[in-house]
Amino acid sequence: MRIVQLLPDMDKGETANTVLDFATELVRQGHESTVISADGALVSRLTLHGSEHISMPVHKASWRRPGMAGRLRRLLRRLGADVLHAYGPRASWLAWRAWRGMPEGARPKLVTALHERPEPRLIRGRIVNRALARGELVVTPSEQLSDVLHQRYSNVLSAAPPVVYRGVNTREMDRDAPVSGHWHQRLLNQYPQLEGRHWLLLPAPVGPGCGQEEFLQLLKQLSSEREDIFGLIVGEVQSGQEKFARNLERRAADIGLSDKVLFLGNRRDMREFYATARITYQFSEGASGRAVAQALAMGCPVITCSNGVGREMTQRCFPQGVCVEPDLAKIQAVTLDILAHAEPVRFDGFSLQETTGQMLALYAGESAVPA
Repeated sequence: MRIVQLLPDMDKGETANTVLDFATELVRQGHESTVISADGALVSRLTLHGSEHISMPVHKASWRRPGMAGRLRRLLRRLGADVLHAYGPRASWLAWRAWRGMPEGARPKLVTALHERPEPRLIRGRIVNRALARGELVVTPSEQLSDVLHQRYSNVLSAAPPVVYRGVNTREMDRDAPVSGHWHQRLLNQYPQLEGRHWLLLPAPVGPGCGQEEFLQLLKQLSSEREDIFGLIVGEVQSGQEKFARNLERRAADIGLSDKVLFLGNRRDMREFYATARITYQFSEGASGRAVAQALAMGCPVITCSNGVGREMTQRCFPQGVCVEPDLAKIQAVTLDILAHAEPVRFDGFSLQETTGQMLALYAGESAVPA
């Protein structure tokens, strides 16, 4: 099967990473994969794993550039595409304009998807955004986004779109592979204060609304009851938020957490941290859920109090960690409960191989996602 994915660009971001992972797994399963976008930092990785990339300024698609739809139409004919999968409103609008100009018997299956949590203005569009509901198949990566699209376009969508969660590459996040003793010893040599502590992990970009402030307050409350906990904040500082990051570290010192928390910055060894941490947290409403999914894949308990895909996956895989309200006292109680006796993490149906199979089944018109 020849599957063409269309998105604004491959310059990192949740959608670009989703497309990269899906394309890589499609090739691994024997399908032909093409991605059309306005280039980006992930293109080299995409082609390295066997997908074709075609450069097109999808991010500039508009009624002022009518020739772009014709160019895309010609590309689809040349490629012999079986599926055209468009991500986001602008790509969906361009895909629909190209698709409707093709003879019915020669059209690929048109799939439209909203893969990132919408900004307030995103679902309010009248022309471009309506294309999100014009696919022969409309999919979303969370129940929350499915409900948003269904409510906004109930006159077009007879039911809430099916949900296919973003899969985790369990060949990379392999919970059965042991953590290297060398890695563990090297980390303890660098940070001896971690020895003998229970590591509590917050993986998120450092910036306002990403959960670091709540995490510090939680650590402050927990430290009054247990001496054996230690907080690890992992993530790069968001652009323009250097002052916020400095103030955050100063805040940690002011409330007595100098010897109970580390700011580790961006790390490439997240698998080892998920495998070693006792609990991973998600506080941010806008988080993509990728960190939650990877932690769960590694068998690490997760606590989340935010709505969205992270909470949905935690509810399915580790319901003990779901906090209905962002109340620190409740999060503290759940933390202590998990430290005392954690229920097993069940990670079934969310591997990249499984979610790709679910999407392929939807392409074929089958029911794909188990309840």
